[in-house]
Amino acid sequence: MRPVSSRRLLPPALLAVPATVAAVVVAAVAGLVGATAPCLVGGGTATASGPRASGAAKQIPPARLHIFMGAARRFDISWPFLASIGVQECGYDGHCGLARSGCAGVMEIAYVRGSECSPDPSVPTIWETYKVDADGGGARILDPADAIFTAARILRRTMGAPPAGGPYHAYHEAACNYYGACADGVADYADEVMSRAVEFGFGHEGVAVAAGGTEAAVPVALEVKGGRSHVSKAEGPQGPACGEAVAPPTDSGASGEAIVRIARSQLGEAEFPPGTNCTKYGPCVEWCALFVAWVWQHAGVEMAGGTIPYAYSGSFFGWVTEHGGRDLPPTATPSPGDAVMFGYGVNDMDHVGIVESVFGGRIVTIDGNFGDHVSRVGPFSPASAELEGEPAPIFAFAEPPGVGAGPTGASR
Repeated sequence: MRPVSSRRLLPPALLAVPATVAAVVVAAVAGLVGATAPCLVGGGTATASGPRASGAAKQIPPARLHIFMGAARRFDISWPFLASIGVQECGYDGHCGLARSGCAGVMEIAYVRGSECSPDPSVPTIWETYKVDADGGGARILDPADAIFTAARILRRTMGAPPAGGPYHAYHEAACNYYGACADGVADYADEVMSRAVEFGFGHEGVAVAAGGTEAAVPVALEVKGGRSHVSKAEGPQGPACGEAVAPPTDSGASGEAIVRIARSQLGEAEFPPGTNCTKYGPCVEWCALFVAWVWQHAGVEMAGGTIPYAYSGSFFGWVTEHGGRDLPPTATPSPGDAVMFGYGVNDMDHVGIVESVFGGRIVTIDGNFGDHVSRVGPFSPASAELEGEPAPIFAFAEPPGVGAGPTGASR
């Protein structure tokens, strides 16, 4: 293994990064839904059966490896590359504190205003701008999980790191940007990072060795196709950072058929890491409503502000009538694409899903956060929702604006 650098330079790009709303989204979400926004449960600790890497990456303790892989999955970045940056900065299981330079934590992120790492005291530091609360305890620079998740976000947002599976030269350039130089008198930084990343499995990120010695695909996304589940390497953009909103689509013209088609395409989508409420649909909170908002938006329903404003299950009840849609009582016949709200009143909602089909007085729904997955429920009579595992009776249906009963829908 090549020597680990002992000094961090300030990446020039950090000096130009302005403060953004994203820096405080976690706090905003907590106020909105009355909960923290964890991305990684338990401070990133791994169980005895947690992931273990093969080859050189075996030197990374399982708990730290679990964090690197979780952050890589969340921000769609190569985990061997991210892990190599972490080792370069703080060793295999280091707990680096605050450096004299003003950088801090296991990823040596600019933390102190007016320091060598962040010279302008009037400009928020890169930590202040992009910090991520990865474990629900508040974003803390000295928490390895928070630091690693934040570094992954920085690398993808401002340092030019490509999605997982991206080319070697692009990741090499991202390493240069993170350090502020490709090399200097202290370290051949980018070459060292990439050499170690290759040793860790860069380019073959889908293969790791579990604690029992068996090979598994990591990081992975659980998919369900044709009723059969399988694991596959995560490919392509995996959605927003924890706490970020999903941008609305650029096209317009929603239809019930489009809503159902998009909802079906998400069947089997799961939280990652499991049990964290972290998905591509929005911040790491209970996400049934985020899923409905995400699907509606991607089908062309114009819902301003991404998914965050609709994180409460009852959001849709008032929103649709204010924007030209309709609320329907639980005894009405809904149409595919409508939201179905479960609860006991507009201020006492427990869950929300999407109506997939309607026939013979029975409905089938597609629900986010049903068993921690996007799941199909039914067919069932709307009066018997709780018998199908729904948390409460149906309170109302919400027809999105501009969407009426189409060719696949039922008449009102």
